[in-house]
Amino acid sequence: APRNLVGYLGCKATGIMAAAGLRKGVLRATGLTGAAAVAVAYFERLPPSKDDHLASLSTSLTTRLYQNFAAPLVMQVDPETAHVSTLQAGQVFQSLRLYLEPMWTGPSPLDWLLRPASQPRESSGPTLGQALFDGRLTFESPVGIAAGFDKNAWLVPTYRLGWLFGLGFAEVGSISALPAAGNERPRCWRVPSDEAVINFMGLNNEGADAVADRLQSFSPLRNAKDAAPIGVNIAKTHSPSIVGAAATEDFVQSFKKLAPLADFVVLNVSCPNTTEGKTFEEPDTLSDLLQAVAKERGLLDCQCPPILVKLVATPDSEEGRARQRSLLEVIEASGTVDGLVISNTVPQQQAQLSSSGREAANAVGKGGLSGKPIHSRSVAAIRSAYMATGGRLPIIGVGGTDSPQAAYDKIRAGASLVEVYTGLVYKGPGLLVDIHSGLRRLLEKDGFSSIGEAVGADAKNSEGR
Repeated sequence: APRNLVGYLGCKATGIMAAAGLRKGVLRATGLTGAAAVAVAYFERLPPSKDDHLASLSTSLTTRLYQNFAAPLVMQVDPETAHVSTLQAGQVFQSLRLYLEPMWTGPSPLDWLLRPASQPRESSGPTLGQALFDGRLTFESPVGIAAGFDKNAWLVPTYRLGWLFGLGFAEVGSISALPAAGNERPRCWRVPSDEAVINFMGLNNEGADAVADRLQSFSPLRNAKDAAPIGVNIAKTHSPSIVGAAATEDFVQSFKKLAPLADFVVLNVSCPNTTEGKTFEEPDTLSDLLQAVAKERGLLDCQCPPILVKLVATPDSEEGRARQRSLLEVIEASGTVDGLVISNTVPQQQAQLSSSGREAANAVGKGGLSGKPIHSRSVAAIRSAYMATGGRLPIIGVGGTDSPQAAYDKIRAGASLVEVYTGLVYKGPGLLVDIHSGLRRLLEKDGFSSIGEAVGADAKNSEGR
């Protein structure tokens, strides 16, 4: 009995020591993680260092780490699975930040650390901030996230409160009046050789009612200091049975529910990744849609946000430019549209790809292509739209924006803002910072004191020749 007792006591003591060691290890790891999180949160709040736009490295450490370590792993995962996992991870991060730092519920005990005294947000060098749409919206940075990344507006607080360095705004959606499951999987493919993505998603989303409820729950964020603008992209429900007048009414219902909750609304009138393809890209149907939206706009109780139309990049040819001009004439004549988004994805059959990229695209055989291969086509479409409208409509440039130079090309062509999406797949979130700081470097190199001076510079030079 004594031996058993001694053995029992020895085992118990060993167990207690092991538990104590485990507890100590957990507490130490938790403490280190917490300290690192607090340090990151603090340094995020510090003002930019002087002359950060003159940094010699064109890519941030975050981007290089992502490309060297994270991207090879991400490329082994199905594209849609990787996308969904990214959004889920973002939601976890967002929930933790909102718990530790409730931005709209008043002071918190960690204010002295997480919210240091307000400092100037702009470092020295050319100014990137702009007031657009007759001064109704202010953009601290011209870099935004394009529609398609966050279809159901899950990460609005992350965008609003500046938790992604370099991000000035975001566009959520596309959102349709009715929920849509989209096309069958697989419906998204990478083309790594060309840094492109082909998608045939089919406008899968939770529908206007569900997204409106979520945006409503985030509505207090609109009053936060320096809150970034959030655009809502709406499209026709993906259903071949909804056509003609019913398609217009479907669009209007989404506008009615979502416009009061958005800082700007984007009408997605072309979507090559659905079985229907072109929806409102003909002048007559586009005119009918804009008239219906104008009517609904007049009935809204709130001040209506700016309305933009998202167009596909027509080919850089006389025929393509003529087709674009016919749509722009309808847009300007409507008196309803405040800006443009150029461009949507391009049918993959029309994209200029490498031989291996073309082989991969042909194997897919459908869908819209985004990424680096459509950059030059997007720039040409932005330039022709800017020239056709005389710069009267602010343009958001999207399509192959994967570097500071690519963003600058779009700005000089006529875009006031730029959006990224596919570039994030291949370069990670550090791309936002790279473009933000890189634009300052390029603006200063060309002698511009603000981004507004560079908007349309190449188009103006073309007109002067």
